[in-house]
Amino acid sequence: MAKTTDQRRLNVVLIGKVASNAQEILRGYLKPRCRLRPFPVARENSELLKALAGADVAVGNYFTERMARAARNLKLLQAPNAGVDSFCLTELSPDITVANAYFHGPAVAEYVIMMILALSRNLLEMDALFRKGEWRESWIEGELPREEILGKVLGMVGFGNIGREVAVRARALGMKIMVISAHPPARKPKGVDFWKGPEALEQLLRASDYVVPACPLNKDTQGLIGPREFRWMKRSAFLVNVSRGPVVQEAALYHALKSRRIAGAAIDVWYRYPKDDRSTRPSRFPFHQLQNLIMTPHVSGWMRGTRDQRLRLVAANINRLASGQSLLNVVQGPKRHHRSEWAPEVAGRGAHGLAG
Repeated sequence: MAKTTDQRRLNVVLIGKVASNAQEILRGYLKPRCRLRPFPVARENSELLKALAGADVAVGNYFTERMARAARNLKLLQAPNAGVDSFCLTELSPDITVANAYFHGPAVAEYVIMMILALSRNLLEMDALFRKGEWRESWIEGELPREEILGKVLGMVGFGNIGREVAVRARALGMKIMVISAHPPARKPKGVDFWKGPEALEQLLRASDYVVPACPLNKDTQGLIGPREFRWMKRSAFLVNVSRGPVVQEAALYHALKSRRIAGAAIDVWYRYPKDDRSTRPSRFPFHQLQNLIMTPHVSGWMRGTRDQRLRLVAANINRLASGQSLLNVVQGPKRHHRSEWAPEVAGRGAHGLAG
């Protein structure tokens, strides 16, 4: 039986607002004929499950067990971001390729440095008081001034793309760099003062003035920093979390800040995320009442350059899938799918390689 026009297309389901809002940008990069179906929803629904039953590709930042069961013909599950901890990977067929996208290192590093500087100068409180006419922490009042970050110790927990970008910028400001990671190098590279394995976490925390978790969330990092680890930290130390919320234990973080066990924190990754368009507090604890905390809604990597490069990679992988080329940034599953899986009209239009 001859294939219909729809059957010659790749069915691409766009899950969530990030992917759905980018459909026209993606369309401009795609070479094969594709049918894009946007679902700008924060949780699964019956229409999404129905669409996944006929999908060749799914692009989104979450994928539940029911979605995995529904996606019987799926070839590629593509995250438009780095983390895949919201994917139910264990329920996926081994024939499905899971891939992600990076490019967020510079943006997140800029955020980290911005927060280190803001925390070191007590910027938000200073601004709020000065708007009321109070000249606190200034030479006008003659108060004891704050310390520069020059010579301070930055402790990085994890040293992948983000960690390296942070270290370059922190080193330029005269900070000392300490690192722990799962796989430290045999020889410490230039520009890093200390680099050891996870067993050196206590040593790093005791020495650091600023602690930055920049590691993936997995069984080894879940709850990595808790009450004991906060006791190891200096009372003058600050935490800047740009990894995942659960890397730091929720209750321990709240109590460490409320009791001033540490001086303060900037937190960009959280414990509760919106499931619809209603306002959502990011935790069961009232972090918003704390004065020694800067709170941001998971924005550190959300910059235009990051988004644009990620979308180009997403499109490149769809193009590569259609033409039988090896896929990029594969997390699990096959690195390529044979070209004969696609109708001639789909596979024969060529593939767009990754640019930048």
